[in-house]
Amino acid sequence: MRSTKLGMLRAFCATPVLLLAVQFALSQTPTPTPAGPPGPEFLSITVVSVKPEMMVQFQDFMKTTTNPALQKGGLKWREVWQSTNAAGDAFEFVLVAPVGKFAEYDGPSPIEKALGAQGSAAWMAKAGSFVNSVRRYIVRTRPDLSNYMMREGPPKLAVITAVHVAQNRNAEFENYLKNDFVPVLKQAKAMYLVSQTIFGGNANEYISLVLRDSFAELDKGPPLMQVLGEEGAMKLLQKLPAGVVTHVERSITRYAADLSFGHP
Repeated sequence: MRSTKLGMLRAFCATPVLLLAVQFALSQTPTPTPAGPPGPEFLSITVVSVKPEMMVQFQDFMKTTTNPALQKGGLKWREVWQSTNAAGDAFEFVLVAPVGKFAEYDGPSPIEKALGAQGSAAWMAKAGSFVNSVRRYIVRTRPDLSNYMMREGPPKLAVITAVHVAQNRNAEFENYLKNDFVPVLKQAKAMYLVSQTIFGGNANEYISLVLRDSFAELDKGPPLMQVLGEEGAMKLLQKLPAGVVTHVERSITRYAADLSFGHP
């Protein structure tokens, strides 16, 4: 029983705590202002699985064609995260961009605004030749469930965890995060960012992201254990009502600064 609980702890804490990300979930990394963290916002998450033999061409196309067109078409910023060889699909990228208003989807995309209808069609055909699959999500950031901290410079690595909650038990899960889980992460001084899937995936999915500066930081163990020790962390885990969490999945991803632009 003890080993089982410990395994659950490591899964729920996400090693040191995010399928997206990069399931990502994922780009909740804008640096908070001194006045406090930003309010909730909608984000567009695109998960792209690239053909292994097309990795170089895909990245070059993004740098030379896609990003300039997106910027010309009015997109203010986009973050790109890439899965690492340590865990997850090594050929997967997660692209994160802001959603100002849903009405934006009634008109042409930034690519079409920049390249025109024919140019957009040509871009789509070319871009499609590099990938095996593309999946899009829209998430809403949850600052009320997060622990924001000031940081200098762009992020380097992130541990991303996707947690599926049982139907009609969201309130129990959120109360646990607010009252039990996040307070300990604050003691650990761990940047913990949470978003919730709205469209494109499981409506009971929460995506958390913990920023890290190196893989060496993972060797220190989950923040909960760093603060409470193994027994204390296990007791904290037991406060989560049984059956609330039905599935946990996590991955490690790195921030691709050379493929991103306009970091907020």
